[in-house]
Amino acid sequence: MNAWSVEGVVSHVDGFRLGPVDLELAPGRVVAVLGSSGAGKTTLLRTLAGFLPVRAGRIVRDGVDLTDRPPEERGLGYVPQGLGLFPHRTVERNVSYPLEVRGRTDAIARSRELLERFGLAELAHRRPARLSGGELERVALARALAGEPDLVLWDEPWQALDVEARHELGRVLEELRETDRVPVVVVTHDPSLAFSVADSFLVLRAGKVALRGDAATMLAHPSDAFLARFAGFENVYDRASLERGRPGSLAAWLSERAGTDGVAFVRPTPKAVGDPHGAWEGVVRSARPTPEGLAVTVRVDDLSVALRLPPPPTGVVPFVGARVRFDVEEKSVLALGPPASAPRGTLQ
Repeated sequence: MNAWSVEGVVSHVDGFRLGPVDLELAPGRVVAVLGSSGAGKTTLLRTLAGFLPVRAGRIVRDGVDLTDRPPEERGLGYVPQGLGLFPHRTVERNVSYPLEVRGRTDAIARSRELLERFGLAELAHRRPARLSGGELERVALARALAGEPDLVLWDEPWQALDVEARHELGRVLEELRETDRVPVVVVTHDPSLAFSVADSFLVLRAGKVALRGDAATMLAHPSDAFLARFAGFENVYDRASLERGRPGSLAAWLSERAGTDGVAFVRPTPKAVGDPHGAWEGVVRSARPTPEGLAVTVRVDDLSVALRLPPPPTGVVPFVGARVRFDVEEKSVLALGPPASAPRGTLQ
């Protein structure tokens, strides 16, 4: 069946405490692990892989307790940051390595199958130094799959890749989940990857689970500024900066609606230049075209506010130095920080 269960897992490393963490990893499902730097994302992957000991809780696969098993007995593939490819080995020999150490006589044949699958056959005899970033990621994933794992752990696969390489790697990940039916836990800072492939999200904050659930849960209950920006909110402010606002200002108005960690809201639509309507007024600092319309940044007292004018523009288009007015719908304002009763959905 290949179903994994992470039950109240706690881990310690260099004074840092992770957990307790609970996860249900079903075949073919992808869980994206999110959080700012130092939140514990890589620590979680290394604990699941067996590189760090479990201090409390347990890790179970199909009813079998793997908590104290060494990495080589857990039946998983691990792709770390930096990928860990051997520079002196060819692509083919990198992929075959996990099978070679197990004494498999079909190591080379199996590696060639994976190279064909991931479009790497023509690069079989190259060494890593002669590969692009996207090619290196595919080699690392092929090596992780060589041993036919029951779980794939992937740490920052999109790091430093160009747009085309990200697209290629996204297709590889989609094929992995659909063809191999292997559950995947992926750490990422890339919203396009997370929202395109992940079924569920686990958000960590200083080693604690801040939020667990699907995309709708994450968007409705951003736990902090990092998550709000990850979800696409461009107007994100902490409580301290808002409380410095003068009475009657936009900052003061937002402060009254902020949570313990501040506030976030989507881009409002600016009025045409010269339009007297709108509760707030700012000076245009920048205006640039995007596929979604004109992205405008204005200064309102001490706040920088992102606005968007959808196409086609009407009236006088905002220009740098112009004064424009806009409204912020109260229902669009989200308070950041742990709610009184934090949502806890189960990842399936």
